[in-house]
Amino acid sequence: MLLGWVAWCFDGPPRDLVAMVVLGLLLIASWFVRVQVLNKVSVAAGSIILLAALVIIGPLGSAIINAVAMFVEVSGRQLRVRIFNAAMTGIVGAVGGLTYLWAGGARDVTALDGPGEILLFVGLPMMVADVVLTLVNVALIAGIVWVDGAQSFRRSFVSMLTTSGLAQIGYGVIGFLFVILWLPAKVGPVSALFILIPLFVARWAFVQYGEEQRAHERTLTALVAAAEARDPYAVGHSERVARLAEWVGEELGLRQPHMTALRYAAILHDVGLIGLGPSRRPDESPWPNASERAHLATHPPHGAALLEGIDFLADSFDAIRHHHERVDGLGYPDRLVGDDIPLLARIVAVCDAFDAVTVTRPGQEGMTAASALEALRARVGTHLDGEVLASLGRALERNPWTGVTIAATGTPHDAVLDHDHPQVSDLMARAAVGGDGAR
Repeated sequence: MLLGWVAWCFDGPPRDLVAMVVLGLLLIASWFVRVQVLNKVSVAAGSIILLAALVIIGPLGSAIINAVAMFVEVSGRQLRVRIFNAAMTGIVGAVGGLTYLWAGGARDVTALDGPGEILLFVGLPMMVADVVLTLVNVALIAGIVWVDGAQSFRRSFVSMLTTSGLAQIGYGVIGFLFVILWLPAKVGPVSALFILIPLFVARWAFVQYGEEQRAHERTLTALVAAAEARDPYAVGHSERVARLAEWVGEELGLRQPHMTALRYAAILHDVGLIGLGPSRRPDESPWPNASERAHLATHPPHGAALLEGIDFLADSFDAIRHHHERVDGLGYPDRLVGDDIPLLARIVAVCDAFDAVTVTRPGQEGMTAASALEALRARVGTHLDGEVLASLGRALERNPWTGVTIAATGTPHDAVLDHDHPQVSDLMARAAVGGDGAR
């Protein structure tokens, strides 16, 4: 309401009621071609119509048609949700329209003389408004996702910008052409027909991206299920490690391509265990013997090799291969030292160890998050990277962590120590320097 009043005071009522009706109907139609791009977030190509409306009917008209189009959307959502969404999109429309005017945008485009003035007083202000309304829209949605607990604000904000930001710039260019057709070229409302083709092209691009992402997720799900099928105690471990790794990546300021590679590596870090038997034996010590240690040491390179040829996982191979390296050089498979270990691998190693010690399972009482961090700090400089562990500590201050309890399976060999447990890493390290590996 406040922004609507500001828009009225600054620019007056909507400039063209016929244009307002046409643009409103077209905007409503655009909701039917929206595409899911991130968790609960969807994007509609109606941004083109909204951007054109900033110029053709002004900020108040833009706010009104945006709010009405969202409110009447046929979605089955509760009334209060639709009211909230209408208010949010109305804010975006008003902010965009006001930004266009504050950036020097012309109110009367037909009075401009030549393409130079049109570019300077329409094109440039529209692009400024495009950037501002995109940032405002993404910030509002990221805030909702954060409040809902689905994802951190920063993660959602960056993800949406990198997945739809370039497309939004393209929308701005198309919206500018729409304005030119409508006003200087005097095609009027008929120019709406010309917007349908780029509208559906934009939708097609989002559909392709969405399908590609869903195919990736299906691939990951199948691989993780195969890896965890060998051991009922491993179910859920990969997803927990991935969640922790994403938090650490955010703390370290990783950019989106690296965040994606980190998530994939964390989810698939144990995929090389496919084909290996469970890491426990009936009525025997839970500690792996020499033969089993040699077998375990093959799973990181085996996992990287197994995924070779899957292009979208290429940036995750090194992290998968080296997630059991130690900063003291006594890890496996390649005995890398310190910073020679890829950063993503060091992140997965810390998160892997943290999850292993916080899980309650038969034979092990899981630590609290605070106790686990304290125990892992003692391993900085030998097993784990100190900067990564500190980042995990900071992340856990904002993201409470509750350890998982895994019930007994009823078999006689339940009391088993996970191969990811830090004590197993020490066992492997002692064996690497010539010890017998006995506990």
